[in-house]
Amino acid sequence: MATEQSAPESEEAAPPPKKKGGGLVIALIAVIVLGGAGGAGWFFFLRAPAGETVELAAAEDIHAEPVYFTLAENLVVNFQSPGGTRFLQVGIDVMTYDEESAHTIEKHAPVLRSNLILLLSDQSQETLLSREGKEALRAQALAEVQRAMAELDDHVVVEALYFTSFVMQ
Repeated sequence: MATEQSAPESEEAAPPPKKKGGGLVIALIAVIVLGGAGGAGWFFFLRAPAGETVELAAAEDIHAEPVYFTLAENLVVNFQSPGGTRFLQVGIDVMTYDEESAHTIEKHAPVLRSNLILLLSDQSQETLLSREGKEALRAQALAEVQRAMAELDDHVVVEALYFTSFVMQ
């Protein structure tokens, strides 16, 4: 009898067999839940609304090819320097992204050239000798052209302005 009683005790004392893969199932469920939460977060917070997608596509079409227009091939102005009167010869091109805007720029080119002559003739020799001075002048010229175009045509069509030649004498 003692052997009969000891057998059930040994069965009770032995731990139950472990189930394999229980941790793997929990890990897989956690990955699926986190992936779903990330996808939902992207869908609601980072995805562009449908209307905005159309606007972005239209903007990419507009900005596909730049259109350049030579505003002044050889614009010559005089300016004062400590040694007397000096001359500046500048070539200026402007850039837009719309072919129709190039026609608008051409239509108003005399006014734009006149405004640029006034701007360029107000410069000093010291300003024009440095690269920083030329960059500042280019920014001022772009702002002047954009201001004039907004005044003449109710919208800014010039995106950039470039000096294609720059000679001081």
